[in-house]
Amino acid sequence: MSYQINNPKDEFIMSTMEELVPEDHLVRKIIKYVKFDFIRELTKPYYSELGRPGYDPVILFKIAILKSLFGIPSIRRTCEEIKVNIAYRYFLGIPFSENTPDHSTYSKAYTNRFYETEVYEKVFENILEQVIKAKLIDTTYIFMDSTHIKASANKRQYVSTYVKEEKSIFEAEMLAYINEVREENDEKPLPPTKGGTKEKKKKESKTDPDSGWLSKGEKEHTFAYNAHTVCDHHGFILKQMTKPSNVHDSQMFTPVFEYVTQRYESIEAMGLDAGYKTGPIIKRIADEQILPLLPYKRTNAKKGTFGNSGFIYDEDENSYTCPNYETLYYQKTTRQGYQEYHSDESTCKLCPLKKACLSAKAKYKVLRVSIYKPYFEFVEEIKNSPYGKEKYALRKETIERDFGDFKERHGGRYTHYRGLKKVSDHISLAFSCMNMKKMALRLSELESKSSVISYIFRIYRKITRKIKNKKPILKFSNILEFQN
Repeated sequence: MSYQINNPKDEFIMSTMEELVPEDHLVRKIIKYVKFDFIRELTKPYYSELGRPGYDPVILFKIAILKSLFGIPSIRRTCEEIKVNIAYRYFLGIPFSENTPDHSTYSKAYTNRFYETEVYEKVFENILEQVIKAKLIDTTYIFMDSTHIKASANKRQYVSTYVKEEKSIFEAEMLAYINEVREENDEKPLPPTKGGTKEKKKKESKTDPDSGWLSKGEKEHTFAYNAHTVCDHHGFILKQMTKPSNVHDSQMFTPVFEYVTQRYESIEAMGLDAGYKTGPIIKRIADEQILPLLPYKRTNAKKGTFGNSGFIYDEDENSYTCPNYETLYYQKTTRQGYQEYHSDESTCKLCPLKKACLSAKAKYKVLRVSIYKPYFEFVEEIKNSPYGKEKYALRKETIERDFGDFKERHGGRYTHYRGLKKVSDHISLAFSCMNMKKMALRLSELESKSSVISYIFRIYRKITRKIKNKKPILKFSNILEFQN
């Protein structure tokens, strides 16, 4: 065992910042491949032409980028780290002879200039545009999901309020499709619903009223926000929208889906989780000539009873045959989007399978079949195919991995910010950092591969010059194989 006797605290060194930052450090790669000059043009309208010049907005945004990039908990802590971290100073362009900005410099700039603006969303879009120009985006297969971020609010401090229930975003589409089915069966079209919506009880946080109560499965019941996100085949995030956690995933599908389909035309398939497995969503995806990739979803049939799968459909007669080989005839299409098929009461009364088919009070069987049944069958066919199994498995490598990185490495488990706009800005910047990090690493990897290939070509030329009359030792096919 050895002991260090010399004291290096008073050591004087002659070195530059360029020499002290490692060559393979992440900040070097981001500086090389990501451009930040656009931030000045974005923020120019929020600065006055008179008065004392403020801090360079590029440096202010880079401070927030460092926070999200390395998962530092707060801006205050980030500014403290910048004082002692050479790589952070190198990224910001602040030499040792200058003082680093105080945390309040960024906080006041955000509050007075950038709050309630679209600057952060435009930063995300500009970074994404740089990724597109680098030809790293592949939208052949896209994946959509949401992840929750715990709000900065005490889950015990709330008030109970009554608010009006939001109408389904698919209400108009559903009614139009229901009336199409009714017309096919010679029924009158249904008019739109009249009257106000019902009221429901809601928990509202006293600390952060914008947050929503999260009560989903085995997850902790608390106040939170949801980031509704779409990513491409390589995990680059294409769009995110932040909403309170009491807004269902299906409610946010339409705005996110419309944005993605309008901007990207080469979408072949779209992977979603079971929360999006509803008839209107599947129909919307299929109508855009996109293959919906969805998982198995358990039916609501009680154990020991016949589900809808136990009844056989006769397309010519538009009827169903029950497990006891009796016929159920079509009656009507309801406003809820179901086609009803009824059996004969006298037949059900003497049926030996009555207990497994009817409820205790029912006298005859009423079979309710969704008008979206052909779309559900289409999804099941894709799910069970080799193509569907292979492509749906990419979810865990793309959107699920993005959420894992967001929570573990970029401070996405909870937020210190309060208010929907502040949380949304924080998430947009974090996803921008994830995109720029992935872009810088990919381009650096591609450049290193190309440099190895060019080195092999140089060796190849030298050998072929020395041996003019003999066959070359290295073959061109081998080089291409190495490249692949």
